[in-house]
Amino acid sequence: MKGLRLREAAAIDALLVRSIETEDPSAVVLTRDDRQYASAAALAAGPMRDPPAAAETTAFLTRRSALALERLTARYPTLERVRALSRWPAWLSWAIPLGAFAIGMASDALDGERLNILAFPLLALIAWNLLAYLVLIVRAVLRGVGRAPTAHPLRRPLEWLVRPASARLAGQPTLERGVQRHAREWSQAAGPLTRSRAGRTLHLGAAMFALGVLAGMLLRARYAASYTAGWSGTWAGAEAEIALLLNLILKPASVLTGIALPTVERVRELRGGGENAGDWLILWAVTAALFVIIPRLVLAAVAGARATMLAQRVRVADDFYLRSLLRNALGRPGNARVVPYGLDLPADARDRLTRVVQAAVGEKTRVSIDPAIAYGAEDEWLARSADGLGDADQLMVLFNLASTPEAENHGALLAGLRQRIGSDGTALLVLLDDSGFRHKLRGQSSAERRVADRVQAWRAVLATAAVDPAIVTLNGDEAAGARNLEQALLRSGAA
Repeated sequence: MKGLRLREAAAIDALLVRSIETEDPSAVVLTRDDRQYASAAALAAGPMRDPPAAAETTAFLTRRSALALERLTARYPTLERVRALSRWPAWLSWAIPLGAFAIGMASDALDGERLNILAFPLLALIAWNLLAYLVLIVRAVLRGVGRAPTAHPLRRPLEWLVRPASARLAGQPTLERGVQRHAREWSQAAGPLTRSRAGRTLHLGAAMFALGVLAGMLLRARYAASYTAGWSGTWAGAEAEIALLLNLILKPASVLTGIALPTVERVRELRGGGENAGDWLILWAVTAALFVIIPRLVLAAVAGARATMLAQRVRVADDFYLRSLLRNALGRPGNARVVPYGLDLPADARDRLTRVVQAAVGEKTRVSIDPAIAYGAEDEWLARSADGLGDADQLMVLFNLASTPEAENHGALLAGLRQRIGSDGTALLVLLDDSGFRHKLRGQSSAERRVADRVQAWRAVLATAAVDPAIVTLNGDEAAGARNLEQALLRSGAA
């Protein structure tokens, strides 16, 4: 599966716990006891098959995250605020439309004491909305042909406004890093949901602005002693163009209401003068409803429906973290056997290698590390160890990247192993420790290129045994080594 689909609240909890656990590899903030308790209790509440179905995994992850956060929030109450700030602020959904309505009502005062038949707020509003519809159509076409559409100019500020705060947690830098990571990952995971909610709010705001303009006109007509319609300005001599513009804009409203549109002579008479504004109010109200209010409300409803659907299906990636949880919750104690070739491992390196392997294949896995095979002694070792090679679930050969790969030695060892364990049962993997090679090249500008060339040389030799190596750094990043090993397992089909 490419990812799970969780409800919004459950996805917030799952991503928050994941961020904290990822930034807390030493289990200082969320202890190993906490993690084992959360996994065991979640598994007890709803057993899973092996491999689990998507619904079972979703239920397990939801329960485990809630249980882990119960312990975390008891010790760090600030996390409750982080959870709250991760959600879309409900007040935005009504504050922006109400603000737009108030601005619309205030903008009507720009036209003075009478109704300007060239009402600037409505003309500008209709022009803006027609442009907005054109942009929406272009964006839909671009999306259909696989090109990234441009974002709404107001969407970025809205997304920034609803981004969860990375609350500073005094004395707990690990937890602070986890919260900061959660802010980044949740913003990405909730991106489609946030965009839908922002679109709904902006569409509703546009409709409410138009309603505000109309409400301002109607209130002034209701309480003014004499509310007339006319026009004035520097457009003298352009009566024909004004009549054409009004006929173009108000034609649909005229057809629906039966109110006649102005002729050039009537437009000329209205310059500097006026007539009862009743018919003009009706024409502008219907026009605003046709071009702005109704389309925007429909778009707001569509965006709202999409937001409601997305809130039930926030994607949580099927990544190394999730697969590790499932392995540790479900996995039987497996056996992984590591065979070093041509290098002796000190105790601390053996411990790190054990942790890397367990992180990749499951904490319950029993890891055994053989004494190193001496260079050139592979045939003798194969003859002596042939009987027990197939007992392990994973057989991992550890080579030193600093060594020059040789088909007659390294390749021969892998070919012998492949012949003895066959293609089923035990998985054969190769680990390349690059720590010594990187230490040798430290400070050289060509270090990365030389490492890449050496890895490619190893791949060429190992290709004859159909093995793709995993890079590990035994004195460096254990998490990166575990991810590389897991990817090798996935490529081999042994994960």
